[in-house]
Amino acid sequence: MASAEEQLEQQLWEGVPSLRALAVDAAGTALFTIGLSLAVGFVYRPVLDAISGMSRDMARFVSSNEPGLRFAAVLFVVVVAGQHLVRLGWRALVLRNQHYRLSNQRLLIESGVFSRTINEIDLRTVDDITFHQRFSERLLGLGQIGIVSSEPDPSGGAPRRAGLRARLVGVPQPRDVRELVRNAAYAATGRQVFMRPT
Repeated sequence: MASAEEQLEQQLWEGVPSLRALAVDAAGTALFTIGLSLAVGFVYRPVLDAISGMSRDMARFVSSNEPGLRFAAVLFVVVVAGQHLVRLGWRALVLRNQHYRLSNQRLLIESGVFSRTINEIDLRTVDDITFHQRFSERLLGLGQIGIVSSEPDPSGGAPRRAGLRARLVGVPQPRDVRELVRNAAYAATGRQVFMRPT
């Protein structure tokens, strides 16, 4: 029989995803913005010259409306590049509003920007823990940890099939965190869980 101290929940690890996980996306967005600006800058004058060469009326239209056309070209770059920047900013906000907490009994994943969702995984139900690092994540010292578990049927029937229940993204020192989760799950199940080593 476990003592009262052993039954108390103890926090083992707490963390948030690193914004470095978006480094490749940020670099891609910056390159896209620069490339789009250069492309519009290079084709702007040749396009206006081509339109002016169609007829005298078109030449007069271009010359009288050139400030407006220049503004339209700049606005095009701002809107298209701005969409990419807003998307990147939203992903950073979503990432920053995730919070991971591991105890000797459960893994809590809190997420949500405007509303909050807490996904709780009982460590006794963990079947496997996956580990994945893209090349860029290896360079940045980050990784992804997947938790595969099967929850028991509340009605007392057979347990559900095991499946990926959660993914921890942008985790610094991911191998250490994976081993921490693995050891906690192993201890929570009374040392009856088999999981592949890293």
